[in-house]
Amino acid sequence: YQRRVREAVVSTRSTGGGVRGFFPAKFVLLLDERSKLYAIEGDDRVSNEITKLVRGNLCKSLRRIFEHGLRRPSVLGTALHPWHFIEDSIDHEIKEQFTQILGRLVLCKTFRLDEEQKVLQPNEMLFRAMHLINASHDPLNISADVKLRSLICAGLNEQCLHMWFATFCQCTDVTERWYAPWSFIRSPAWFQIKCELRLLSKYAFNLSLDYEVSNSSHTEPVKQDVQDMLIKHHLFSWMS
Repeated sequence: YQRRVREAVVSTRSTGGGVRGFFPAKFVLLLDERSKLYAIEGDDRVSNEITKLVRGNLCKSLRRIFEHGLRRPSVLGTALHPWHFIEDSIDHEIKEQFTQILGRLVLCKTFRLDEEQKVLQPNEMLFRAMHLINASHDPLNISADVKLRSLICAGLNEQCLHMWFATFCQCTDVTERWYAPWSFIRSPAWFQIKCELRLLSKYAFNLSLDYEVSNSSHTEPVKQDVQDMLIKHHLFSWMS
């Protein structure tokens, strides 16, 4: 599946019929569709609307749920954020199985097992997602808000966001330290929220975890140059 492509053939539709043309392969992104379904509507590199819906509406709603009943810090203490609760929950969830989970992750990465089939459990994917996000976000001093949004995107990509949410709410020892008894996280309401999130697992998402990390100025000029080239040579227009 990994091979160098010298040229790419592009077929488009227009009012006058199909048009075929060639452009350099470095502007082509090959999608790996072996293990997951792909939907163009769920790809944030293609659809700006999905970015607004997920990183805007959905992430804001989930953050309000996580902030509801979150215990206030002391006067001199640092401000609490839902991301810190999530990190605490993940550490608590996997601490008894840390060696086993770490071994499975190393095995999957070495032999690329997870690219062929689902061999990781939801809590293992959660552990991996948290560390990937911290590794890519921390060197750039990215805020906890962005980390939270990136984790939500990772959960949608893996189609197990509802199971991750349940993991957070079922860590009783952790939730009692972080939340008041009347919060959503510690009330039976969390189960209804999980059921609502479960509906999203029926859809295919391909969301970039570093969408808010990478500087958009690095990518937009490239896209604009390619677009100008294609329009100039009458191949097709990305604006259609």
